[in-house]
Amino acid sequence: MIKEWFLALRPWSFTAALIPISLGTVMALYHGDFNLFLYLLALIGGILIQAGTNLTNTYGDYISGVDSSDSARTCYQLVDNILKPNDMKIAGIITFLLAALIGLYLVYLRGYVILIIGLIGIAGGYTYTLGPSPYKYKGLGSIFVFILMGPLMVIGAYYVQTGVFNWIIAWISLPISFLVSGILHANDLRDINYDNKAGIKTLALILGWDKSFFLYHLLNISAFLSLIILVGVRVLPITAIIPLLLLPKALSILKNTQSSFNGSKEYLIMLEAKAAQFHLQFGVMFIGGLLLDFII
Repeated sequence: MIKEWFLALRPWSFTAALIPISLGTVMALYHGDFNLFLYLLALIGGILIQAGTNLTNTYGDYISGVDSSDSARTCYQLVDNILKPNDMKIAGIITFLLAALIGLYLVYLRGYVILIIGLIGIAGGYTYTLGPSPYKYKGLGSIFVFILMGPLMVIGAYYVQTGVFNWIIAWISLPISFLVSGILHANDLRDINYDNKAGIKTLALILGWDKSFFLYHLLNISAFLSLIILVGVRVLPITAIIPLLLLPKALSILKNTQSSFNGSKEYLIMLEAKAAQFHLQFGVMFIGGLLLDFII
């Protein structure tokens, strides 16, 4: 049973929190502020919000009739009657509360800005598939995750270290923001037929196959373009351009995605996992490039 609860947390998704929080922290280091303890607190808090979102998302999709034994490949615990729905919901709320406790300590250290950022993060995670108007079912998932797991997390991590609000950090978050949005859009592409049967509206369903594939391409290309622009206008050092080494891999993923659209849809099954892996690799190289310049 412990194994099933561990899998229900979807720990492989935690890198979506690891990258933006680490990026914000490295930018603070770049500007002369770094505290390992505060970084670990911010990271644990961010991962707890991610875990709480995963649990309440599984519960929300289950009670809404979105998940089925065919579609819920990574969150099968409820549709296969392994865990109880109410237990899943309570576990998600407890996880959010644990994140809030860490957040309150950071608020004590840094003030109300962290309170606002934390409340937005928790509210965004919970209302993804729960509450009076879940935004996932209105086609807003990819848009909200762009903000919540992009600028919000990067700015929050930076503020935890420095106590200073800096709009430039929001611009620096753009490359990974595009890619984390691409992870969720890849999920929507994979589940487009299931979501259509369930009667919900994701952005992929609203746009249709053609425009959805174009958007997926655009999100990936925009990550590289925004990085090049940020380096070009000297917001970032030249070493931050290291993720360009991943361009051939990105083109390969996009080519295979287009092939799956034109023929077999089998590649779509693995598209979300590939998008998450690419987000991690891009983020590690991006952060590594910044650290390289800092060391030099």
